[in-house]
Amino acid sequence: MTRVLVLDGRSLSALSFVRSLSADGVEVHVGESFASNVAAYSTDATASHVYPSPGDEPAAFRAALLDILDTIRFDLVVPTRDATTRALAALDQALPAGTATLLSAPETIDRLGDKASCARLAERVGVPIPTTYDPTERAIDEIAATATFPVLVKPTRASGARGIARVDEPAALAATYRAVTDDSGPAVVQEYVDHAGGHYSIGTVFDRSSEPRAIHVYEELTQYPDSGGPAVEARSVPVEPWVDDLLEILRAVDWVGPAHMDVLFDPEDRTYKLLEVNPRLWMSVGLTISAGVDVPALTLSLATGGDPEPVTSYRTDLRYRWVLPSQLLWVASGDSLATRIKKFLAPRDEPVCYGVLSRRDPHAVAGVAAQSLSFLRDAEKRAQVLGRGE
Repeated sequence: MTRVLVLDGRSLSALSFVRSLSADGVEVHVGESFASNVAAYSTDATASHVYPSPGDEPAAFRAALLDILDTIRFDLVVPTRDATTRALAALDQALPAGTATLLSAPETIDRLGDKASCARLAERVGVPIPTTYDPTERAIDEIAATATFPVLVKPTRASGARGIARVDEPAALAATYRAVTDDSGPAVVQEYVDHAGGHYSIGTVFDRSSEPRAIHVYEELTQYPDSGGPAVEARSVPVEPWVDDLLEILRAVDWVGPAHMDVLFDPEDRTYKLLEVNPRLWMSVGLTISAGVDVPALTLSLATGGDPEPVTSYRTDLRYRWVLPSQLLWVASGDSLATRIKKFLAPRDEPVCYGVLSRRDPHAVAGVAAQSLSFLRDAEKRAQVLGRGE
């Protein structure tokens, strides 16, 4: 029987992979740095494994993972979060024979994951982005005199809305930039794009020839937190010509594996602009799978030498909701509680798929409860949940 190890069991994307692969008859194990994670509670998970945190203890994580892989034969290992993706990519040559991944080289992952280097690459290959300034190349006072405000100061290595600060006036830029870099390390300054034009995501899987075998586009209708984070409600939308234009940034670095692209439609110049590339699986991959783009099966096939047909069509009449816990946190976080409750309870016009809720896999709800309690007892994890929704 085919056996797959899905890492980062805390993430919604891990749960989606576990469910989908199990439905295809694959034996799926879950890995995470703590036992009470949502994917481990799934009825579709055969077993779970605990290892040191890849972010806090990378060397110990690598040793523990290799020990697991030496003990149990796995056909594929799938990471779903940033630190684990980078760590596994660096281990590629050390994996046991017969154990595959579908990942780019570590330096390629770092190049796309760093907002400064990603912006430079986008400009070089002609991918539209909001005007972006690197204070290591231009003085912050010069940027303040040149940029169109408001601007966002963004840590180059943070994901979601973590560490991002909005600056409305040039006089406040220098102090805000110092505060962000003191707290989160190097940062870029990016001109603000109004979200009124629409916020979109591209999820894709590239083969070893750096061509997309799967593309899914969805519009993010609500995020938690509001300032920027994973989608808590989204809808599947068609692939339009602008999508392939933005994929050029992945072709330019010979990308292999899954990637997520965060995109805004700028109503000022009517251009789709790339905000960032997340060089990993995307949180809302459950919507992608439900729409008919079987990312887990495609990843398994490509990683193990298969040649699956590219996915060229999918459902565009489908909505997605991540009710537990993120949409409930979104309801509780706003100024107008009554308005948010009304929006939360309003009937949807389209069919809906859910990130966690499943009649076939009800144990995942218990997993959310156990994981949430675990996070609430840990100050760092609690800050992550309440600050981003991941």
